[in-house]
Amino acid sequence: ADLRFLSLDCAIGRVGDPVFPEEYLIDCEVDALNLLREWGVNVVSLANNHSTDHGLTAMLTGREHLRKACTEVIGAGENAEEASACCVTESGGLRLGWIGFASSHPWVGAVTATQNDAGVAALDPQCVLRAVETAKRSVDVVIVSLHWGKEYIPVPPPDNVRLARALIEAGAHVVVGHHPHVIQPIESYQRGVICYSLGNFLFPDYPDQGLRFRGIASESLLVSVDVEPDGAVVAAVTPVHADGDGHLRVLPEARRQQIETELAQVAADLGTTAGEQAWHRAVRRFEISRLRRVIREEVLDAGFRDGTSRLLRLGRKNLKSLGRSLGEIIGGGQR
Repeated sequence: ADLRFLSLDCAIGRVGDPVFPEEYLIDCEVDALNLLREWGVNVVSLANNHSTDHGLTAMLTGREHLRKACTEVIGAGENAEEASACCVTESGGLRLGWIGFASSHPWVGAVTATQNDAGVAALDPQCVLRAVETAKRSVDVVIVSLHWGKEYIPVPPPDNVRLARALIEAGAHVVVGHHPHVIQPIESYQRGVICYSLGNFLFPDYPDQGLRFRGIASESLLVSVDVEPDGAVVAAVTPVHADGDGHLRVLPEARRQQIETELAQVAADLGTTAGEQAWHRAVRRFEISRLRRVIREEVLDAGFRDGTSRLLRLGRKNLKSLGRSLGEIIGGGQR
């Protein structure tokens, strides 16, 4: 590949108190950035919900560590203007513009920058559209990174489909999505390419926090895209999975074909009533399963009296999460 991009969904370094002690804390050692140099990564987005886990000062320090690792950084800054700024790289005689944004919706919960405060670039649809329209005036190719969607749902929310297509119509060549922890379809739309969610890539387990990525949550897509000023096309898609030792391995042929079939089925209904219905069904199915698991693990397995007490001690994060689950079971994920 001429240029390589990824989203680094963690805080860099372990200095600074957790901003939200009841939330998951995802971080890495500064030395881990050497991997990016070894892999030849050129551009990294920090527009996500974990780059700020050790605070805003730590996020800005992490951004400088990335730059020292010879990597361009998008999606985070000392204020909203800096966080949403377009990074320009050159390759093959083309000027490529990169911009990154993250959602502050409860499904994602990114800490977004304001006019005067640091953070990540806020995924406000109108702001992202304006950023694309501005970038295309000074570059040949526009690539947009979006941290969005709902975790563990293999169908993109209808709002994501509408926004991604609007960005292509506005002049973006490639839209790259991440956050759901699972693979979602790749769509060739008009002259552009939309990757709704590429999966986890390499996301380690955090067993002390109850985070383990198995099954479809261990699978990802490595995507190569050929870009020209007049459009973009998918050159190659490689389904991979992360094994228990933290290595990426190409999936067996049978599973690769199964993924291709599943993604094609979801992609065929994008932007249609059938696609919206598939989204609502997927959300309800996931939330019912999650609610059953929590009740089983936290209440029934411990006995009713102890289990009820344990449920009440889950903390603000988990109680709010259970409340959202009930709401989405009733509403089916209203997006």
